[in-house]
Amino acid sequence: MKLNKIERWKLDLKPIDYYSRLEELTEDPRKLEERDRFYLKNFGIYSTKLRPESFMIRLRLPGGRISLQNFTFLQEIVEEFRLETLLTARADIELHNLELSQALSLHRMLRERGIETFATLTDNVRNIVTDPFDGFREGIEVYPLIKEIDRMALDPELLGMLPRKFNTAIVGVSYPKVPLFGQDLLFALAEREGRIGFNIYLGGKNSHFAQDANIFATPEEVPPLFKALLSAYLHHGPRSSRTKARLFHLLEEVGIERFRGYVEEYFGSPLTPRGRVLIQRYREPHGVPHRREGRWGVIELKAVDLHGIEEVRVGVDQQLYLFGKTTPSAGDGDHMTVCAGSRYCLFSLFDTKEEIERFPLHLFRRHNLRIGLSGCLKGCGRHIGADIGFVGIRTNLFGKVERGVRLYLGGLYTRGELPARLIYWAVPLRRLAPLVNTIIEDFRASGEREFEEYSRNHLNRFSTPFLAYFFLGKTLLKSPISLSQLEEERDPFGLAEDPLEKTISSLEHRLFGS
Repeated sequence: MKLNKIERWKLDLKPIDYYSRLEELTEDPRKLEERDRFYLKNFGIYSTKLRPESFMIRLRLPGGRISLQNFTFLQEIVEEFRLETLLTARADIELHNLELSQALSLHRMLRERGIETFATLTDNVRNIVTDPFDGFREGIEVYPLIKEIDRMALDPELLGMLPRKFNTAIVGVSYPKVPLFGQDLLFALAEREGRIGFNIYLGGKNSHFAQDANIFATPEEVPPLFKALLSAYLHHGPRSSRTKARLFHLLEEVGIERFRGYVEEYFGSPLTPRGRVLIQRYREPHGVPHRREGRWGVIELKAVDLHGIEEVRVGVDQQLYLFGKTTPSAGDGDHMTVCAGSRYCLFSLFDTKEEIERFPLHLFRRHNLRIGLSGCLKGCGRHIGADIGFVGIRTNLFGKVERGVRLYLGGLYTRGELPARLIYWAVPLRRLAPLVNTIIEDFRASGEREFEEYSRNHLNRFSTPFLAYFFLGKTLLKSPISLSQLEEERDPFGLAEDPLEKTISSLEHRLFGS
């Protein structure tokens, strides 16, 4: 097998062996080679090609937990260095706007405080996540398991040596705040023959849900099974192409049954078949005093008031959770995941954290919708695991070049059953609100309480072209007709031509044209 460039670097010098060279690095980032920048990622130090002189550090917070003492330390650091802070969808904290010398110095200071930055980027087991209410709700508190497998993940000999990144989640509550089926490895709360444990799902990523591996694990089996799963990927994962090196691609190549065989070999005993999954749609917990801070991952860390707070956690929903006995409980907040955007990411096509303000947020909140906004098709905003998902684009289909989105609908995400479908290739932001309003109006007319059930019982009965046609026609004609009244064979508006795609294009130009 022909190895890709980065794999050849690893064979020449392991990332852990590069670590001793940090002291020798030049303070001039212009003199860093591409190879240096790859190795630095393994220690949580990163810069983009857009701003090669500006660095960030990503902190590893297993389970999203951080002590009050360390959080206070971060507040002091942020103020001293005048840093911007982001909360990520992997429950990390990122510190931005560092010079290279500052990043190297701060990295050492953080590790001396017991705050890890290793393996938060590139070819590693990334931060292991769970629900922010872990331990506060019925089920299994999984934080002790997370700490145990995190130690395995940080084995120095494993650092940077996986074929690609490996995202892991363990969910021990029945009503997780954010669906986590877009993981390479998900342990999801389940029951088998009277025992509570976890069903295993494998091969997910931001654009695909993980598939049921037909494996059940008791809590005691989680660490050895994690090690076996990781070993199977480490030794059998593809390494020729960086774009086809995730566990998803290995499963495509060999199939789930053959991969189970690899895992069983490393596990050393027969794998137990799946149990009954216990994951249900999220319900806000009652009687858990807490408040949330952060807006789509943007937060002023130094401004967070810790008075009366006993515990701090970062959620996978990009919010900070502050728990205290006398903390007034927060009401249900935004269910929106927004990627880092072009300000912080090379791949995003616009500043998602700024442009989200142009979306019809009041409609999303009023109807308790789960929204995912990704700045590119890498999908870090989890747009396939949402009621309505968006991917940022630039388009000139309707006149001058302008910002727009691709629009996704129909996701059944609570149990990872079906990713949202791409309905519209390009919708200009300036014309997004009327179309979204039409979709929400039809949801309300269906009588369903949750949009996910509307997707299951109504949207997903129809083909993608029919849905695209229906919502365009309903928006243009202000028609009261509802999907719940229709069958696909019937043209509700009398506008359809053959092929239907021609009609859709015509209606898009009428609705979206400048």
